[in-house]
Amino acid sequence: MKLKDNIKGLVQSNGWNYVRLAAEMSKISGKEYTNKSLSQKIIQETIQYKEMLLIYQILGYKLKIEKDGTNN
Repeated sequence: MKLKDNIKGLVQSNGWNYVRLAAEMSKISGKEYTNKSLSQKIIQETIQYKEMLLIYQILGYKLKIEKDGTNN
């Protein structure tokens, strides 16, 4: 599954849209985000890790990275 499909699914399943998400990201970060700029970053897969963390935070998620045990 592509990044854009994952993010779009999370956004929609939580009752948000890119317009509202971009506005909230701008408010929290102090950096200007628009619906178009956010959408382009997601489509082109150029979104930064810290921006992904911000999206997760806004939507009420935590990113948890854990070792899967298949590699030693």
